[in-house]
Amino acid sequence: MDNIKLVIYIRANSAKSGPPLGTTLGNIGVNTMKFCKEFNEFTKELPNYFLLKVTILVTENKSFTFSIELPPVGFIISLLKKDETFKDKNGTTQQLSYITLEDFLKIAKFKFPNFELKKSLRIIKGSLLS
Repeated sequence: MDNIKLVIYIRANSAKSGPPLGTTLGNIGVNTMKFCKEFNEFTKELPNYFLLKVTILVTENKSFTFSIELPPVGFIISLLKKDETFKDKNGTTQQLSYITLEDFLKIAKFKFPNFELKKSLRIIKGSLLS
């Protein structure tokens, strides 16, 4: 048997050993309970509404490694943004969308943990403005 590479989507901190995940992994000999425990532990700090792209590499001896692709910055911003409607000085209704400074910092630290904060803030700002 050669190595097998699977790409599946799982909600953060929500892997369960039952179907369909258990069936998929079990059919190729992976210890599903072990995978679920490791995945849920790895993603425990993430909100469970994050649907994550997970790549699982299963080796010949049925051991596995997995990597997770975090959601794009634009997706995270869309979950956190707040919308307000107000009337300007001319009485025209305006729509304002924003995120808080606290959320701005959290996104930068979450998405780019290994970057200098100043650099990651610039990236997030660019996404906000686009």
